[in-house]
Amino acid sequence: MQGWSCPHNINEICQIRNGKPCEPGYPGCILFGKMVFADPEHPSNKAFHEKRRQQRKTPASETETGAKKTDTD
Repeated sequence: MQGWSCPHNINEICQIRNGKPCEPGYPGCILFGKMVFADPEHPSNKAFHEKRRQQRKTPASETETGAKKTDTD
């Protein structure tokens, strides 16, 4: 298991989310959609899996350069 300390959490208040309580992985947090949390209902989990689905739909040649490869490349 890994530990992590957010640099935006000051006294349990998130400096990114305009002074709201720190809720790791919720919308507005830098972790949102970047990792899966143990709680299956966590909002980050849905965003994470949706992002993965989108990446699978995009061919690798497009994701690497941002443009489609052609025969002349």
